[in-house]
Amino acid sequence: MLFTFAGTSVLKGDVKVRFANSTARATQLAKLGDTAINIVELPFAMDKASAVAHLLTLPAFSDVQDVLRAEVAPRAKVKPAGTVKVRVSKVKAKVKTAKVKTAVKAPVEVTEAEVDALMQAAYGTK
Repeated sequence: MLFTFAGTSVLKGDVKVRFANSTARATQLAKLGDTAINIVELPFAMDKASAVAHLLTLPAFSDVQDVLRAEVAPRAKVKPAGTVKVRVSKVKAKVKTAKVKTAVKAPVEVTEAEVDALMQAAYGTK
């Protein structure tokens, strides 16, 4: 993403590097509680790294050089304590099928009296 304004501000005692595309961002930062807002217009639209490099050349930002350098320094990915990365290989399941022979039985005839007796035993009703 390209920005046309860049600078710094102080929020709760910490110096923050800020990027914007209009001067309205400075007003918004002031409403959010930022102090010592110093945002300048860039000579042309720049990405964050180029904007920080430009800010490093300006005398108005000489007191926050280390904060600006930290903004573009590569950051190491920190894993939260207690996390472990585990690699699991894919397992293919082998399914064996067995042939089942079904025995053909003669049809069973059930009388109405037998059905009534089963219903009485199972549900207490006919």
